[in-house]
Amino acid sequence: MIQAPPSHERRNHERSKPSVLADVLYDAFYSAAVGGAALGLFFLIVDSARGEPFFTPSLMGSVLFLGVAADAVTEVRLDMVAYFTMIHFALFGAVGLALAILVYEVEVHSRHPRELVGALFLVLEGGFLIGANLFMPGVVSAIGFGPIVVGNLLTAVAMALFLMRSHNPDAWNRLKAGKPFV
Repeated sequence: MIQAPPSHERRNHERSKPSVLADVLYDAFYSAAVGGAALGLFFLIVDSARGEPFFTPSLMGSVLFLGVAADAVTEVRLDMVAYFTMIHFALFGAVGLALAILVYEVEVHSRHPRELVGALFLVLEGGFLIGANLFMPGVVSAIGFGPIVVGNLLTAVAMALFLMRSHNPDAWNRLKAGKPFV
């Protein structure tokens, strides 16, 4: 069985348009999956610790799709969890694609990973706060600002670590060894 070389080895060869597109789509899909999964798992843990698993996506779905006031949502509706999960996938797909294009255009990840995490965190946090206040009034206060900040920070770190691992395996190995990676 012939196995394709890892993506970081493909990047070291002379790039053609199709390989760049494939690499961007690879990074977009997987960074979105890693970031979305990190955020979803974080809120599953937070909601479970509060005794209401899936409350956060149910709350957001109920406010977004049913127009219910955030403080009126008291029970978990699995249909709203499913509807909001589709929105969550779509939004993270868009963020992943934008991030992958940015990384390829600027190549920020290899020289300044802390700045990538910071910029990504600001985009996630600002985007969520603006979007939530426009389309889901009251959700921020119902969830709490602290969990939103921690969730978005974990998401930014997870996505940046994936991209660092994908683009710069030497930096990833140095990070795992506890050595400076820049």
